[in-house]
Amino acid sequence: MPVSTQHPDYSKYLPIWTRTRDAVRGSVAVKEKKHVYLPVPDNDSSNESKGTETSRYRQYIKRAVFTNFTGRTKNALVGAAFRKDSELEIPDALEYLREDATGDGLSIFQLAKDELSNLLETGRVGILVDYPETPDGVSAEQAEYFHANIVPYTAEAVINWKTETINGRKLLVLVVLAESYIESDDEFAHDSKTQYRVLRLGEEGYSQQLYRDDMPYGEEIFPTKSDGSRWDEIPFIFIGSKNNDSTVDDAPLADIAEVNMAHYRNSADYEESCFLTGQPSLFITTSLSAEQWNALNPNGIKLGSRAGHVLGENGSATLLQADPNSLVMEAMRNKESAMVMIGARIITDRTANETAEGARIRFASENSVLGDLVHNLSEGITVAIGWAGEFMGADTKESYFSINDEFYDKDVDPQLLMGMVTLLDRGIVAEQDIFDRLKSGGVIDPERTLEMVKEERSTANPLV
Repeated sequence: MPVSTQHPDYSKYLPIWTRTRDAVRGSVAVKEKKHVYLPVPDNDSSNESKGTETSRYRQYIKRAVFTNFTGRTKNALVGAAFRKDSELEIPDALEYLREDATGDGLSIFQLAKDELSNLLETGRVGILVDYPETPDGVSAEQAEYFHANIVPYTAEAVINWKTETINGRKLLVLVVLAESYIESDDEFAHDSKTQYRVLRLGEEGYSQQLYRDDMPYGEEIFPTKSDGSRWDEIPFIFIGSKNNDSTVDDAPLADIAEVNMAHYRNSADYEESCFLTGQPSLFITTSLSAEQWNALNPNGIKLGSRAGHVLGENGSATLLQADPNSLVMEAMRNKESAMVMIGARIITDRTANETAEGARIRFASENSVLGDLVHNLSEGITVAIGWAGEFMGADTKESYFSINDEFYDKDVDPQLLMGMVTLLDRGIVAEQDIFDRLKSGGVIDPERTLEMVKEERSTANPLV
């Protein structure tokens, strides 16, 4: 089989990812694929089968309004996760990750924001930790500028994968990544082609090989760690909406996107209905012959109070206007309510009940979909930092990356604090517990630690 062979789950989920991404991009993407998301009216279907597009269908598309509920929901969720700075602890040898984690100038914080967006849209991303090949003749001084990079891949770019259990561990043994490259002598050209980067884990260790036109483009290379040893695993990790294994997880925004597209179709029908039936139609009855009518009304009929018309002895004129069509509008409102409900479940606690503690439970993030996403992404980036450390020869045992999981400000309840002080006096809670509660409520600066507060308190002049 060719290197471009797709995993069965990839082929299954790709249409869902495409629809969700189109919904997030908005009207530009949706109208580019008009025939996919807006069906051709029945009386135009014969022309459509011939490859022609009727004037009516073009106007039908033009009048349709796409309201981007999906994109706005994604932006709100990403904003909630990054309303506070992420936490990063890394050794000095990896400090470059703060400014350039990917090798093309993207910081590790921007990387996390981008990947959370991708997780919301597809429920799946991939991260490869790679070290650039050092050309022959590079001096030791020049080699210091070569760093291990954390390279992200979208769900669409990871077309195939396989796992095996080796020494009791379930490991990736094959990953095929689709990448774009420009092959042209024209410096201004943008025509791109696809190459495939194949990651393998064999008896000799982890290797990489490039393919173009389904044929090997280069030799198989074996990346090594800082001590010269080969890898016994592929430094690639899947990050999902449920967990970080190789199975494909559901896209959190997929349901909203599906309803959003249905809302778009309703909008197209509603706007066309308004156009066809919303304007009044004039009906005239008259006893005049055609010749008499033309003689008495040489300029035809014009609507408006400034025009006068001769209708004959028994003539009459009537304006007819259709009653408002509320059926389609009601369908649109129902879909808007459905999208609100779906979006609310993404950020609220799955077990929330609206009791006296309802607001607090709703704001808890431990069991929410968004909470799962930020925890999985934080864990995945932390693993990637560890692999980068093995490439660079740095100790990463104490390293971690953590995205904020407090999506709303927690109110500081004075009664609760008084109760906590009582528990502190009885030795049931510690000072750190009260300090963390004040910090989460925004009373204390997030950058301050309990030790800093104690030190300032001990050096304060008691007479001032």
